[in-house]
Amino acid sequence: MTPTQLAKVLLVQACEEHDPDHKFILRYERELPRHGRSDANGDAATEDAPHAGEDLVIERAEGISDRLIQKHPALTSAFAVLRMKTPVTLLIGCVLVGGFLADPIGSAGQINLLNFSLLTLLIWNAVAYVGLVYTMIVHRPLRDRSQPGLPGLVEWLLGLGVKGRLSRLRSDRAPSSDEQQWIAASLATFAARLLHSSRELLLTHARSLLHAAAATLAIGVIAGLYLRGFSFLYKAGWDSTFMEAEGVHAFLSILFGPASWLSGIPMPGVEAIADLRGTARGNAAIWIHFWAMTTVLFIVLPRTLLAATAWMRKTRLAADVQLPSDEPYFRRLLNPYRGKGLLVEVLAYSHRVKEADDRLLAFLSDAFGILADIHMGHSVQYGEPPPQFPTDPDRGLCAVVLFNVAQAPEETHSEFLEELKTMVRGQGRPNMLLVLLDCEAYTQIDHEKRLRERCQAWMTLAKECGLQALKYRDPFGPPDGELGALSDSLWPSDFRGTQ
Repeated sequence: MTPTQLAKVLLVQACEEHDPDHKFILRYERELPRHGRSDANGDAATEDAPHAGEDLVIERAEGISDRLIQKHPALTSAFAVLRMKTPVTLLIGCVLVGGFLADPIGSAGQINLLNFSLLTLLIWNAVAYVGLVYTMIVHRPLRDRSQPGLPGLVEWLLGLGVKGRLSRLRSDRAPSSDEQQWIAASLATFAARLLHSSRELLLTHARSLLHAAAATLAIGVIAGLYLRGFSFLYKAGWDSTFMEAEGVHAFLSILFGPASWLSGIPMPGVEAIADLRGTARGNAAIWIHFWAMTTVLFIVLPRTLLAATAWMRKTRLAADVQLPSDEPYFRRLLNPYRGKGLLVEVLAYSHRVKEADDRLLAFLSDAFGILADIHMGHSVQYGEPPPQFPTDPDRGLCAVVLFNVAQAPEETHSEFLEELKTMVRGQGRPNMLLVLLDCEAYTQIDHEKRLRERCQAWMTLAKECGLQALKYRDPFGPPDGELGALSDSLWPSDFRGTQ
């Protein structure tokens, strides 16, 4: 999927969700392409069925978006975001000129070896490298993505630019207030989802530009330093309250050691350093060479490598944009193409579930796909161990255990879940386990506080077993809350992305 296809899919999703009455997008317009329906009944039951389903969702979105733009030209503002181009050449050129015009020595023509502007530039880049190493070592879920910093600032600026483009919606282009509200709401939802889905792509692109700008700035500073050196006489010196010549020599030997080794220019000794103390009077040519080589080694080369790496990653991300198939909207669209080779066993613990429970069957179909083999009606009495599951090497298994939240969680339930985990893990294939908390008993009571307390108790029990329980039929929860939280509730987490 390309970024353009993703934008069309997200635009159609936003327009459909804000048009539940099919006023602007008719019911027949929302159907999948006809050849997809025939495939769903026959050839869709192949290993490539999920990919075929995604292709049809993209094809459907392209068709609907084309019709929407013809009927409602104001929606074209959504695709203005895709036409935004970063003036890379202009940006790099401005940074290069800015670095060239920046005079790190000044009109006095004196270089303080312990307080030079390029030393600040090196420290700044060192801090940036430490931050990069930190982000590589610390696992992403352990970091707070909302914490302030450069990525947050970049994301805010990108979001401001995108939303600014989308806010230029002409009210006179929409003939009716209903259409105005629908278009405005759809574009606002589209902008938020596009930023969320493209967050990593945008940040990687911004990082590549920042790395390139940092390398270019250093090149401009060094070029300006050398060109001014042909016309002006620069003197070098140092002075310090706490350091003597030996300490300064040791510091400069560490700082300029790599540059001295690569350039073949020997480092001045302690006596030469001592002679430079006080008013700058020594020729600064050798120190300019050291600074230039050090800047190239520790700023230009690393930043150029980081910029190229980020640019290549951005290219890969742009070529491998993924459909957000875990969202309820896409789960329903992909229903006819998902679930091949999966057996879903529903275990109702200490209460009954009817085999003809249409709502539960519809939820499981939306969760795992129409092609999944769903077995319902299995009841497990209190204190009984889990039943034996059929062994089929050609099919995966998802055990769905259904608890009634009207019952209080006990240690017996915890033991049952541990035994069930052992059985699911021992099936020999990548199998899954899902814990559902049936809240139907509270639909007639209308006691939200009591329901939340009981659900929290069940979730704590499940968490102690290494599981994450999912609330089902929650009368106080958001619509499609079950499907939205499904991916995070499947155990083990390694197989959450397989459905």
